[in-house]
Amino acid sequence: MLAFSKEWIDALAAKLKDDQQYQEAAVGFNAIFQFIVEPEPDKGIPDRKEVGIKLPECDETWEGINENANYTMSGKYGVYVDVLSGAIGATKAITLRKLKVKGNLANLLKFKRAIDRYVEVLGEVPSDYEGDYAK
Repeated sequence: MLAFSKEWIDALAAKLKDDQQYQEAAVGFNAIFQFIVEPEPDKGIPDRKEVGIKLPECDETWEGINENANYTMSGKYGVYVDVLSGAIGATKAITLRKLKVKGNLANLLKFKRAIDRYVEVLGEVPSDYEGDYAK
């Protein structure tokens, strides 16, 4: 399925909802989380993509911007591809400022175990890429 599409975020929600390890670690982590994926026209990615998910219930997903988001992660399409494929860890991408996170980072760190599992599950979602990143 096409990465960063409604179908893709729905698949992530279904996996997280059924993942006992994530659900146990995420108790109390009530957050609206969204991805903003910046275009790379020179690599065949002409449009910005925006998808989000309500955590930890994973019972609501959307395309577009949610003005009530507690956390927004943004970065170039290629950086997200690197994170999803395991070429770079999400924490390293954030540390190197390749991905930017807006929101209460102190609160986010309280749920590090849940976030680590979230990233693991994210990498398990079948993802087809566009432009130069297509396989």
